[in-house]
This record gives sequence, C-alpha cells and structure tokens, in this order.
Amino acid sequence: MLVVAAALGCVSGPKPRPLPPGLSFDGRWDSNFHEMSLHQQGTKVWGTVNYRDGALEGTLDGDVLRFQWHQRENRQHGRGYLQMSADGQHLEGRWGYDTSDDDGGRWWADRAEGAPTPTETEPRETVTPAPAPASD
Repeated sequence: MLVVAAALGCVSGPKPRPLPPGLSFDGRWDSNFHEMSLHQQGTKVWGTVNYRDGALEGTLDGDVLRFQWHQRENRQHGRGYLQMSADGQHLEGRWGYDTSDDDGGRWWADRAEGAPTPTETEPRETVTPAPAPASD
C-alpha cells in the first residue's frame, strides 16, 4: 500500500474549497516572510516576497494556492501552499525545501491592501440630493 501511495504521489495540505466570488490573491500581504505582492490572472498567481529577494508562482485549486518559491539571494527553492480564509483577509499554509511543500514550516499572511472583499464588490445605494428650493 505504501508503494502505491508513493507511486501515485501524495498532495499534502488542506482540502480546497471554492474561492468565493469577488475574492482574489491580488494585492499586498504582510507575512511571516515580510511583505508579499501577489498578482492573479485566472488560476495563475505570481509575485515577489521581500525576504532574501524571493518570488513565487503557482496555480489555484479553489481557495488553495500551490506554488514554487525561490530566493535569488541564497539560491534556495521549494514548494508550498496557502489557503485563503473565507473573508479573503488571511492566508495560511506551509512551505518546504526542494520538492517538499511542508518540511520548512508555517507560512501565513494578512492582507495589507489589494483586492476588495465581497462586501466591497456589492452595489452601493446611491443617494440623489434633493433639488434646491426655488428662490423668489
């Protein structure tokens, strides 16, 4: 059984949930690896990590970003995953070296600014001012 599991490959990490409409990984994030600036186009996500001249790129599976990271400063690299909270304000996951996506430790981030939350994408009621009274 162990041989079959190893041959098929195991995907570690959280079970993906649908990404709520209006949410995106786009924006600036404050993480335990300093600031991250992420960009999203469809299911592709890429960006920079202000720690040892880092960068990441990956693919979304629902609300889970599975990515590869690298640091130019020390020539290290690996894999990881981040799952977005239901409100789009927090990322939680793990990272690893080389082909592992979890042997390095925890990776978390809180949104600093960027894509709106679902409540910000809902239409807002507009108020039309009453006409000024006519002067005689």
